[in-house]
Amino acid sequence: MSSWRKIIFVFLIAITLFFLDKANFFNFSINLINRFGVSPIVRSVFYLGEESGFLFKNIFGVRNLIKENIFLKNEKDFFRGEYFKILELKQENDFLRKALSLNQKEFKKIIFADTLSLDPFQAGDSLLINKGAKDGVRVGNTIILSGNILVGRVKEVASKESRVALITSAQSKVTVVSEDGGAKGVITGSASGALNLDLVLKEAELRSGQVLLSSGLDGFFERGFLVGEVSKVTSNDSAPFKKALVRPFFNIKDLKQVFVIISE
Repeated sequence: MSSWRKIIFVFLIAITLFFLDKANFFNFSINLINRFGVSPIVRSVFYLGEESGFLFKNIFGVRNLIKENIFLKNEKDFFRGEYFKILELKQENDFLRKALSLNQKEFKKIIFADTLSLDPFQAGDSLLINKGAKDGVRVGNTIILSGNILVGRVKEVASKESRVALITSAQSKVTVVSEDGGAKGVITGSASGALNLDLVLKEAELRSGQVLLSSGLDGFFERGFLVGEVSKVTSNDSAPFKKALVRPFFNIKDLKQVFVIISE
C-alpha cells in the first residue's frame, strides 16, 4: 500500500471515529456492556458476598447462642443447688426453732439428729440416726419430734450413730393418760406399725378423738409427750378392760430429722 493510500485510510478511520463519537456511539456501547455484562457480575458478586457475610454471621451467632445457653444452664444448675442448700438450712433452722417450745428446764441437753435409715423389713420397728456416744447419746435416751411428739427411745449406741426403737415396735410399751386425765392405759406397737391401747378401766371414758400423752409411769419416758390419738374403740362390754386403736402423731416415712433428749 502506497503512502497516500495509508494516509487516506487513516483519515477515513479518523473521520469515522469522529462521527461515531459525535453520535455517542462509544458511550452507548459502554453502557450496554456495563448494563448487560459488568453490572450483573458485580451485583452477583456483591450479593454472594453479602449472603456469605450473613451466613457467617448466623454461624457465629448460633455458636455464641449455644455458648450462652450452656453458660446459663450451668449458672441455673449452680443457683438451683444453692437454692436447695438454703432451703435445707431454712428447714433445719425452722426445725430447731420449734424445739425451743420444749421445756428446757426438764432436760440437760437436746441434740438434733438426721435419720440415716429405716429397717427395710420392719419400717415400724427401728431407725438409725447419725448421733452416737461421742455426741453424748446413751441407751434409753428419748427420741422426739418438734411439738413434743414421742417417737421412741435409743436401744443401741455406737460411736457416731445410734439405733432407735420406735413406739410402733411390737416390743414397745408406753404408759399413757388421756389429755383430760380420765383414761389411763398401756400402748403397745405391732408388726404392722399400728398402736394398740389396752388395760383401760371399764369405768374410764374412752372415745375416738381423745389425745393420749405419756404418763411417765413406765420408767422409760417422761410425762407429757404426745403419743397419739384414739381412732377407734374396740372393746366390748364383756371384756375386763377397754381397748382402742391409736393413730400415732408421726408418719414413719417423714422421720427425717429428730431430737435426742439427754436426761439429767
